[in-house]
Amino acid sequence: MEINKLYRKEERAFDLLYDKLNDAFFGSALPKPVITLQHNRKKAFSWLKLEAWKAGEATSPELNISANFLDREPMEKAAAMLKEMCCLYACLNDIKILASRGAYHNERFKEIAEAHGLTVEKSEKHGYSETTLSPKARAAIKPMLGGLQKLKRVEGEKKKGKQSGRKYVCPNACPAGRSQSFRASSEVNFLCGYCRCQVVEVKKSP
Repeated sequence: MEINKLYRKEERAFDLLYDKLNDAFFGSALPKPVITLQHNRKKAFSWLKLEAWKAGEATSPELNISANFLDREPMEKAAAMLKEMCCLYACLNDIKILASRGAYHNERFKEIAEAHGLTVEKSEKHGYSETTLSPKARAAIKPMLGGLQKLKRVEGEKKKGKQSGRKYVCPNACPAGRSQSFRASSEVNFLCGYCRCQVVEVKKSP
């Protein structure tokens, strides 16, 4: 199957999964956000953004699953979506789940998450942010995972920039036979600090 078709299948699978999770864990009380699969440089697996989309006077939140991590197991992706749904639930009910200027999740988040199928542990830096599915939730979600697959978004390796400029060395290989070099963006007229000879430019091989 073409990669594009696999990706579109993944999008549809997430859309359907949201409806199933909403029904099973929230009684279908949550509104449907715009569900996206976007590239992310912050290494976050998922995130929720309120009023991210607008059409006329209507606005919609965005629930994103990072395209960087689509190669994870379907159950892990379902857990990430459920976590963001808990955040959406808190926002809609005016429950403050972030502490220290939004730096980490507080105990209210833990309470909401554990009431909706997640097990929550506290991390040293990000509060109650480490979430996993409870055994009961895993059993309930397992039949919902049809269509989710493991895709890999390949990150291009950063190419090392070519060194530019002119390279200069001491003709006497100072210091002590271990010639050290330096570069300059234009022609220079320097003396070696050891032997006081004029440094010479190293010409590039043709």
